[in-house]
Amino acid sequence: MRLAVCVCALPWLVVGCRFGEASFETSFDDVGFDAGGTVFSYADSRDVALVENADPPVAVAMTWVVFDPGSDLSDLDGASLFGMAHEMSVRDALAIVFARQGAIEAGSTTSVTKDGTDVVEGADLDFSLYLAPERLDAGSTYAEVVPLGSRRTLDVIVDSVSFTDADAGVSGTLTLTFEAVAGRDPGIAREGTITGSFRAPLVEERTAEKNLALLQAQSPVLPLPLAGRGTP
Repeated sequence: MRLAVCVCALPWLVVGCRFGEASFETSFDDVGFDAGGTVFSYADSRDVALVENADPPVAVAMTWVVFDPGSDLSDLDGASLFGMAHEMSVRDALAIVFARQGAIEAGSTTSVTKDGTDVVEGADLDFSLYLAPERLDAGSTYAEVVPLGSRRTLDVIVDSVSFTDADAGVSGTLTLTFEAVAGRDPGIAREGTITGSFRAPLVEERTAEKNLALLQAQSPVLPLPLAGRGTP
């Protein structure tokens, strides 16, 4: 049975139910995070030359936007697809990439630490966080800007995994920790965490990559599809 939670959909959404599942909490009073609209995983098995990797990376995509990642989004009319792409650019999203499918096991813990976009520790995991842009009004000034610490550590615990049962996919919990870096971050930079759990059903690689590319054609939010991948 497909992992889905029914919700009220906007007119341009593909389906009226969420695909996959994720929930999050933050330690910040004024910063929330909601990327549980569509949650799925796929094995990045073939490169642009269609060469197959026997132990490929596995990507988990989490977005606020509700759509069916297993159906071709190019079947939508232009206005609907543009509306979804717009929402993608102004809502929360998170991508997690496990370096090797064979290393993903129930009960395993994987970590990575990044300074900005540079990985400084952990070779088996990568991630990209996209926070919805802050809402502004006519009185908004830069005096109100309080950035989050730029040193970020993601810890992922895999609860269950199956690459034969698409509905099961990858499930787990995560903690994303923000730390300020002296001399680089402003003194007001905040430290804290985003914690959450997710269930990411498995989607066929070709369809997943095409839909991610369509949604991010105008304003890329996540580094998916992975570099060197996609339609040859």
